[in-house]
Formats: sequence, C-alpha cells, structure tokens
Amino acid sequence: MSNLIRGFFFHHRGLLIASAVLFCIFQLLTCAIISSIDIPRAFDQILLFAPPAIRTLMEQSMLGGGSAGILAFTWNHPVTHALVIAIAIALGARAVAGEIENGAIELVLAQPLSRFDYLAAHVVFAIVSMAVVAFVGLLGTVAGQNIFHLPPFGWDRLLRLLANVLLLQMSFYSLTLLFSSFGRESGRVAILSVLVAIVSLLVNVVATLWNKAAFMKPYSLHTYYEPRAILVDGNLALSSIVVLGIFIVAATAGAFARFLTRDVP
Repeated sequence: MSNLIRGFFFHHRGLLIASAVLFCIFQLLTCAIISSIDIPRAFDQILLFAPPAIRTLMEQSMLGGGSAGILAFTWNHPVTHALVIAIAIALGARAVAGEIENGAIELVLAQPLSRFDYLAAHVVFAIVSMAVVAFVGLLGTVAGQNIFHLPPFGWDRLLRLLANVLLLQMSFYSLTLLFSSFGRESGRVAILSVLVAIVSLLVNVVATLWNKAAFMKPYSLHTYYEPRAILVDGNLALSSIVVLGIFIVAATAGAFARFLTRDVP
C-alpha cells in the first residue's frame, strides 16, 4: 500500500503543492489587507448602502466587521471553497473512473493487491493530502496574524477549524468516490460532483438569506461548515461532526461496496 500512496503523490504532487501554496498566499494577503484598512469604518460604510439581504449575510458572516470576523469569513470565501473542494473532487474522480479511463487500474490490480487495499490506499492518501493542504492554509493565517500584528486565534480554535475543513472535504471526496465507483470517465464524475457542490453552496446561501427557504438549510453539506462560529466563538457544533461523519461513512461504504463487485474495466 505504501508504494501505491507514493505513486499517488507523484501523480498529484503538482495539484497538491500548487493548492497549498495558493491557499497560504491567499490567507497571508487577506491578513495584509485587513491590517491596512479601518475595518469598523469600512464595514459601516458598506452596510449603509448594502441591500437588506446582503447586510444580513455580512453581519452573520463577519460579526460586526471585526478583524476576527473578517478573517473567519476568508475561510468561507469562494476562493477557499474552490481550493478545498477542487482537491477533494479531483482525487475522488481519479481514484476509480480516472484509472479505468486511462487503463492503469488493470495493471495495478494485476499485481497481488486486493481491490479493498487499492481503494483504501486512495482514501488514506486523500485524507493525508487534504489535511496537509488545509494545515498549510492555517499556517498562512497564523503567519499573517503575526506579521501584520493582528489578534491571533488560539490553537484549539485553529485545530477545530482544521477538523471542520477536513470533514467538509471528506464529504465531497467520499461523494465523488461513490460517483467514481460507478463511472468510467473522470471528467463526467468531476462535473457531477461540481454540480452537487454548487447546489449545496447555493442552498446554504439562499436558506440563510430567505426565511421561507430556511427549511432547506439542513440538506446542504455547507450548512455544517461554520468557520465563524469556530474562530470567533470557539464552538464546533456536535451536529456538524455527526452529520458530516455519517455522510462520509455512508458514501465511502457505498463506494467500496460498488467497487468490490463491479467489472473492471
């Protein structure tokens, strides 16, 4: 299995290194921007002219415009979502459908290696890879706070955030892995997973802004990702751990069940 994991890293190293570097730079830059402006004044000016729905969203996500609230918002920024979800989808789509598409899976499974061990190696590699990229992003936040003299977050809160980010990534990875276990083309699998991620994010935003759509909120995976509550209040909701954890286990179990019984190629 260790040889497989090294091979996965060799194949995906460009994506992982680029994502980690971009994530770290993004967090550093946001710290630099926050330190260079009068946050309370700028926040009040924006709220003065913002529509009511946008005002509500900003107040909830940025907590009154303080540096802690805005730094927490950067972990809910579209750039952050794009980076962390892209890694999860890319790794999941490649695991089965991508390997079938390029014919490599037949060569690998011709070795004395069970299908279970093969897929387990992909899952282990994905967990480690996503955790490392998220941790590098956290280092960017910590370094930015120190360099630009912003109030730091406690390490306990940063570790809770890391856990929440990883749970969200693993949710989309396990879902993509499930799609991949049924597919033969990584592109189609990735497109389907991207559509699910977009719908999940939109449902969360719409349910937050529109009271009549609030009933949809529990059905979005993004609902259980709350960087502001973690970094500002120090609270990682138990419901987030339970719901995302159950989803991950169920989707991953489905992927294993399908892969162990399907025809390859």
